[in-house]
Amino acid sequence: MASKAGSLTTGPVRLSFPALKEPKPVSKDKPDDKKFQATLILPPDMDLKPFYDAVKAVMLERWGKLIKLPARNNPIKSNDEKELDGYEDGGHFINTRSKRRPKCVDGKVQDVIDIEEVFYPGCWVRAHINAYAWEHPQGGKGVSFGLNAVQFFKDGERFDGAIDVSEAFDAVPVADDEIFGGDDEVESSLFGGNGDDEGDEIPF
Repeated sequence: MASKAGSLTTGPVRLSFPALKEPKPVSKDKPDDKKFQATLILPPDMDLKPFYDAVKAVMLERWGKLIKLPARNNPIKSNDEKELDGYEDGGHFINTRSKRRPKCVDGKVQDVIDIEEVFYPGCWVRAHINAYAWEHPQGGKGVSFGLNAVQFFKDGERFDGAIDVSEAFDAVPVADDEIFGGDDEVESSLFGGNGDDEGDEIPF
């Protein structure tokens, strides 16, 4: 799972609140501060050590020591903070953001064109993320995760309630003559005649 210090590629996690095609405001208070973002829901049995190791690595890099972070500045959050579908008891989630559009690929590591169709709330993905330490005059010290790339892993139950139309409907077989109404009707509709041999004069 882990790669270089401060960054890692996750195992399968669930995608929530994705903004991978177009950036969205980070908060209501700052509508002009837009970023690409996604919440990654970690399964309850996922090993958190690689995530904490990444956090510790950037702490040491920036401050030369490990510090205790207040809950609001800790990037690894308990699902107890959310009462939403998919946030299982005992699990955790991570909010990730990026100023640049993250790379979005499928299971064969091919670029995904229809990002919003493939990466929907509730699907399973793997993500490449990087921890970074920061300081704010009012907010104090903290660590967050940036989002570099997302790979579709498998389908999951959608969180947004949208249905898959391919599961809701079967294709309706329609014969050609049912589509066009027969040759006579086609000729009539094209040239303004009634389908008889002595139809109206073609105006060209």
